[in-house]
Amino acid sequence: MRIIIDHLLTSFYEIINAGIINLHNKNIAPHVICQGGKETRLRRCVLAEQQRFVNRLVNLMKAVQRESGNRRKKIERLQSLLGEMEVGKSNFVNFDPIPLPLDPELNIDSIKPEKTTLFKSALMPAKLVFCTVDREEYLVIFKHGDDLRQDQLILQIISLMDKLLRKENLDLKLTPYRVLASSTKHGFMQYVESVSVAEVLATEGSIQNFFRKHAPNEKGPHGISPDVMDTYVKSCAGYCVITYILGVGDRHLDNLLLTKTGKLFHIDFGYILGRDPKPLPPPMKLSREMVEAMGGTQSEQYQEFRKQCYTAFLHLRRYANLILNLFSLMVDANIPDIALEPDKTVKKVQDKFRLDLSDEEAVLYMQNLIDDSVGALFAAVVEQIHKFAQYWRR
Repeated sequence: MRIIIDHLLTSFYEIINAGIINLHNKNIAPHVICQGGKETRLRRCVLAEQQRFVNRLVNLMKAVQRESGNRRKKIERLQSLLGEMEVGKSNFVNFDPIPLPLDPELNIDSIKPEKTTLFKSALMPAKLVFCTVDREEYLVIFKHGDDLRQDQLILQIISLMDKLLRKENLDLKLTPYRVLASSTKHGFMQYVESVSVAEVLATEGSIQNFFRKHAPNEKGPHGISPDVMDTYVKSCAGYCVITYILGVGDRHLDNLLLTKTGKLFHIDFGYILGRDPKPLPPPMKLSREMVEAMGGTQSEQYQEFRKQCYTAFLHLRRYANLILNLFSLMVDANIPDIALEPDKTVKKVQDKFRLDLSDEEAVLYMQNLIDDSVGALFAAVVEQIHKFAQYWRR
């Protein structure tokens, strides 16, 4: 347990430093790099080289954003710039190995221009395919024009909760992907091969159809592989409880993703601690389509989902002090939704744990939350409005 706490405290201090020490527009003076012992100088040189690499990526994204034309034109421009040679050497196709900022254990030496693309969104973040020195591919999303510090914080908390639940022998198949805010205006996100629930419903008609397409099993529940259905039920439960505790808002079917192996996970944490741009949001994101994928409210899978929710909630309540103490460390870190009411941050999370209730009362409380969320008619109407708005945006 001590190891987990130490590791997470280190990670949280790194987040704080990311908010306080930003080198993205600063040059590190040579005399600073040369100070200290050999190992210290080497680390500073590596950090300086990583910063120069990030700066080149930022300039690249700015050039792409200035490009006139549609998304296809911008993608062509992006791929062209990535492949350009400079004094006989490319900035991106072939460079001296450096640790990947998002995952320093991996050394990268190139980006594959032909596999790079831009996503369909207002900021058009880039999906970059890095190549490691071991010739393996690592997919990353690079965003420019977005502050990822809040996402990084929430993913750290989800990673913590995952470790705590696993310590209690409860694996809810969570997906705490990596996020690194390299400044307040840009950063990296690990790309996880997946499809949004909205897209699944549009192309396949239902989540079950999606699973039957990629993991069919005539003897499995609803014609789906038992492992895939088990993973789906557990991940649904995990994220329902965790996003409820963290007060994650702006939940819709475009920021809920599915993998072919059954994992459901959330992305985009621009609203937390109870903030939500939509009126009267349900206590947790549990749509009719998600429940239908389990076989409906009378199915064995749905009852298992409810059981997993109760169990996860009770386990996390026992670690409430640890989680609340870590949130208290972030009060002065200038995280957007914390900075709005820093004096109320810990109280907002504490209220979600309902520490005033016994375990039996907490289970009943969670039962009512699930029932209220499933029966939230207004949330379904808002989802349709969002879907209509997305249609016209495209």
